[in-house]
Amino acid sequence: MKNNKEQKIEAIIFDIDGTLYQFDQGDESHFSSSRFGKQIHQNCIGFFMNTLGLKEDQALEKYTDYRARYNDEVSLGVEKELGINRSEYFANTWDLDPSEFIQPNTLLIETLSSLPVKTGILSAAPCIWVNKVLNFLEIKHIFDPDIFTGDPDLRKPNPKVFEQFSKLWGMPAQSILSIGDQEKTDIIPAKSIGMMTARIGQNIKTEADFIAPNAIEMITLLKQKGII
Repeated sequence: MKNNKEQKIEAIIFDIDGTLYQFDQGDESHFSSSRFGKQIHQNCIGFFMNTLGLKEDQALEKYTDYRARYNDEVSLGVEKELGINRSEYFANTWDLDPSEFIQPNTLLIETLSSLPVKTGILSAAPCIWVNKVLNFLEIKHIFDPDIFTGDPDLRKPNPKVFEQFSKLWGMPAQSILSIGDQEKTDIIPAKSIGMMTARIGQNIKTEADFIAPNAIEMITLLKQKGII
């Protein structure tokens, strides 16, 4: 824990991928090296091949170019330069079956249901995947309707996307805690506007106020510390 002040919070923002569930293969702290991340990557390459009639190496080059020029937000580049709606792009790349990548967890349902504070979801993933995951894990009702995804122009790691929750809930940022597995997108922007932060992971360097291996253990820790 970085912050020794035991200040109660009134709400928690949860990331999804790598936070409410762990990647089953590859480096758990990196989406791109997981089996799920590699499948998304393959789908994106396939999208450019099918849409533009490119060979695989040409599609990879195009995809890499869009990632570089649009700061990894390929859907924005596809929409702007190819005239293809981002929802169509997401439907072709992120429409996967969660059961192939995630194990159900009844303890997670019980743990989240017992939280005495407001809860919301803030994910960089598109809603087509976020909704599938939340429904598969049987926890969507816990967060509805306070779910923000990576579909709009305003996305992580922009701190303004975190400020949306402060405005939505009518409470100062200092009363909200952000839980996520990525320093750049879940911790740093939240801290920059005064939110408390909690990092999912082990043996990692973090500026977060708390650290725990998974969401269940994190919630247990927060209760022990009197934060919730």
